[in-house]
Amino acid sequence: MFTRQKILLTLLQAADRPVSRLELTKWAFVMRNDSPSRGGASFYDFVPYHFGPFSFALYQEMDKLVAQGLIVQSDATHWSSSSTTPLKLEKDLATEAKNFGNRLAKRNIDNLIDEIYSRFPEYTVNSKRARLAERKVAAPAVYTSGYEGVSIDGFLNRLVSSGIRHLVDVRRNPIARRYGFHRSTLKRLCESLDIQYSHVPELGIESEKRQELNTQEDYETLFRDYCNTTLLSETSAVERVTKLAVESPCVLVCMEAQPRCCHRSHLAKEVSKRAKLPVEHLI
Repeated sequence: MFTRQKILLTLLQAADRPVSRLELTKWAFVMRNDSPSRGGASFYDFVPYHFGPFSFALYQEMDKLVAQGLIVQSDATHWSSSSTTPLKLEKDLATEAKNFGNRLAKRNIDNLIDEIYSRFPEYTVNSKRARLAERKVAAPAVYTSGYEGVSIDGFLNRLVSSGIRHLVDVRRNPIARRYGFHRSTLKRLCESLDIQYSHVPELGIESEKRQELNTQEDYETLFRDYCNTTLLSETSAVERVTKLAVESPCVLVCMEAQPRCCHRSHLAKEVSKRAKLPVEHLI
C-alpha cells in the first residue's frame, strides 16, 4: 500500500464517522497545502473541477481500497475505514494525518469549501459552485509537454493552468501502466475538463526504434531518422496538427519529461515553421 493511501485511511480512522467523497478530497487537499510534510513525496496532486480541487487518482485508488476491503463504502457517496488498527506510517506523517482528520471532521463542509475557494481561487475556474477566477487561455504557440514522473492530476493541472484547450497525443502506441495516461482514460479525463483530445499515431515513433537509447547521441540519431522519414512522409498529418495549433492553444504530448529526449520537439519545430508560431515547452 502506498504511503498516500495509508494517509487517507488514517484520516478516515481519525474522523471516526462516515466521510463523504467530497470531504475526503478536500481534506487531502488541505493536508497537501497546510501540513509541513505536504503528505509526503508522492501525495496526491489536484486539478480544478466542479467543486474546486479534485483528484482523479484519489478516487481511483479509493475504489481499489474498497475492492480490497480496506475501506467500507456505506453508501454511494460515503467512505469509512474498515479497521481501527493504526497503520504503519512515519511518526510525523501519522501524527499529521490524525490531527488533520480530528480537526477537519468537525468542520462544516460548505464552510471548508468556502475557505478553500477564497484561498485558492485558481481551483475554481471549472467550478459549478462559484467561479472566483477566469480560466486562462494560452497565447498562440506550439506547446509541448511530457508526463514522465508526473501524476495524471498534476499533468492535467499543468495544462489547465497554462491555458491549454486541446491535447494532441503524438505517441505511436498510447498505452501506459500509470493510471490516467492510457489513451481511453486520458481522453475521458481531458474531455471532463473541457480539453479536447486528438490522437495522431502517424507522427509517433515505433517502439522497436526506441530501444537502447543510452546517450544523447543515440537520441539524436533516432531523431535524425525521424525527421528524414516520418516528417517527410506524413505531411498530411503534420498539416493536420498545424491546423489544430492555429485554431486553439494545443499541446503535443508524449511520455518523456525532457523535450530534447522526445520526438515531439522536432515535430513542434516543423509545425512552428508551418504555423509561424513559437515553440513553448511546458515543463
